Amino acid sequence: MAEKDYLAMWFNVRRKYGIQDTIYWGWYDPKAQEIDWKTWRHADADGMAGFANILRKDGFPCDPLPVCNETSVPGWREINKAQRENPTEESAKTVNWRKTYSDNSEFMPEVTVINKELTTRLYQQAKTRKVSPGNIIFSALSRVISRELIDGDSPFYWFYPVNVRGATGIKTESFNQASGLYLLVDSHSTAEDWQAQMRTRMKAKQHWKNWKLANLGKLIGEQGVSIVYKFTSGKQFYAGSCSNLGTWPLIDARNPPIEHDRQLVAVAPGTANYPVSSCMVDWNGSIALTLKLNPYICRDQTQLKKLLKQWYEEIITDIT
Repeated sequence: MAEKDYLAMWFNVRRKYGIQDTIYWGWYDPKAQEIDWKTWRHADADGMAGFANILRKDGFPCDPLPVCNETSVPGWREINKAQRENPTEESAKTVNWRKTYSDNSEFMPEVTVINKELTTRLYQQAKTRKVSPGNIIFSALSRVISRELIDGDSPFYWFYPVNVRGATGIKTESFNQASGLYLLVDSHSTAEDWQAQMRTRMKAKQHWKNWKLANLGKLIGEQGVSIVYKFTSGKQFYAGSCSNLGTWPLIDARNPPIEHDRQLVAVAPGTANYPVSSCMVDWNGSIALTLKLNPYICRDQTQLKKLLKQWYEEIITDIT
C-alpha cells in the first residue's frame, strides 16, 4: 500500500474552511533589511523537507536529513505508562488576549538577525545554563507576548514542534514528520522553566501521543478528520508555535561555498487558534528570527515590527 501523509490531511481539511497552510520563506538581506518572500504549502512539506528542496537547487546535498534520537513509534501502552510515571501540570487551553480584531487583513512576516558574535554568546550561555538555545529564544518571545498582548497572569500554552524523522518508518522524504509538545507557561517563565518542562513532557512521550492523534486520518479518513476538526477548533486556543528549524546548511564536504551574507528564513502559517508564529534558523553561524502574527491579535504591521524588536532585545538582555 502506498504511503500517505496523514498530517497533510489536516492541512487539506482546514483549507476547505478557509484556513491556509502557507509557509513563508525567503533569503533575508540583513544589510538592506529586505526579503523576497516565497511560499510552499505545509501539506506538501514540513520545514526540514522544504529547506532541503530549496537548498538542493543551489547545490547543497542535504542528505540525509536530521533524524531524532528514537528509532520507533511506541505503542499506546508504553505512552500511557510514561505519562503515569511523568505527570505534568495542565491547564485550560485558552489565552486571554488583550485585544482581538475581526476585520484585519493578513500581515507579512518580519525578520531580524542575531549576528555571529552574539549567536556564539547565546550558544555559550545555553551550554553554561544547561538549556537549549531554542528555549532561551522562545521563552524570551513568550515573555514579550505576555507583556504586550495578554491580560492577566493565567498560564497558557505554546506548541513546540519536535522532529520525529528516523522513528516513524516513513520513507517519503517530503511527508510531514514533525510532532510536538504543548508547553504550559506564564508571563515570567524562563528558559530553565521551559527546559525542565520540555524534559518532563518528552519523558512522558507526549510528542508520541500527539503524533498518534495527528495520524487519526489513517483510521477515520478525511471525512472523519473534518468532523474532529470542526468539533475541536472552537475549543482549544494557544499562544502559537515556536519552530526551531536547526542549523543550516547541513554539514557536508560536498557543500558549495557560501558567497553571500543573506539568511535563509521561514515561518509557519499560524491561525486564530495559534496566532503567533515564530521561527529560528541558524544559517552559517547567525540565527535569524522570524515572527508572523495572525490578524486576529495584531493591530497592524507596525505593531508586528515593534514586537520583533522587543523579542530581539529580550534575548540580548537574557544572554548579556
